[in-house]
This record gives sequence, structure tokens and C-alpha cells, in this order.
Amino acid sequence: MDAETARQVMAVQGYTELGLFDVALEELGLIDQDLDIANILRCDLFSRQSRWAEMGELAKRLARSDPDSPQWWISWAYAVRRLETIDAAREILIEARKSHPKEPIIIYNLACYASVSGELEEARQLLDQAIALDKTCQEMAVKDSDLEALFRD
Repeated sequence: MDAETARQVMAVQGYTELGLFDVALEELGLIDQDLDIANILRCDLFSRQSRWAEMGELAKRLARSDPDSPQWWISWAYAVRRLETIDAAREILIEARKSHPKEPIIIYNLACYASVSGELEEARQLLDQAIALDKTCQEMAVKDSDLEALFRD
């Protein structure tokens, strides 16, 4: 990434953090739209603005055109969960897991979906798998309201 693109990325991130989404979007328009970082920033902006349909469409297109990148699948499922249902989001991640069987965040999110759906044994198994792949999943789990049913006495 060249120095100018790095500066633009930092500007988009800064404006986004300040909640100046229109300015962030203008700055984002100056970045080469073919760069992954432009799409990552766009997904983040859509998420922060609860623009689930736009986020879902973008992430779906990117997951289909670049299926080797787990981030697009995760973003697509995240948007679909909010726009449609947990079951629809779960189907996306089940498909993603076929290509990314060891991606801890995919497995972690599947654990969340199972927990919210009341499938606690499946949620425990999935969470254990995610933690085995990445110990930070355990730290996230104790703070995640989707998984609180797993930690009740």
C-alpha cells in the first residue's frame, strides 16, 4: 500500500470512529475500489450505520467472487442475521465452513447461533472447537450475550 492510500485509510478510520460517516464515505471514494481494504472499510461503515442490506449485498458479492477470504462470509452472515434470521445466517456460515474448516470466528459464530436457537449442546461443542483453534474465543465468549446461556449455573 502506498503512502497516500495509507493516509486515506487512516482518514476513513478516523472519521468513522468519530461518527462522521458521510465524510468517511467521501474519503473512502478516493481509495482504489479494487483494493480489499476499501471493501473492508465499506463493510465496516455499513455495519456501524446499520445498513444491513447494503452490507449483505457487498459481502455476498465478495464472498462469491473471493470465497477464499473468510472475512466476506463472516460479514455476509453478520448482515443477514440482522436483516433476516439467525437460520439464514447460519446457512451462510455452514457453507463457509466447508472451505474454511479451521476458521475460529466462523465456528465461534456458529456457536452463537446455536446458543441463541436453544441448541446448547451443539453450541458448547462448537465453542470448544473455536477455543481449541484460538484461545481468544474463550475471552470473547464470557462477554458475549449470545452465549450467556452456556454460562448459567
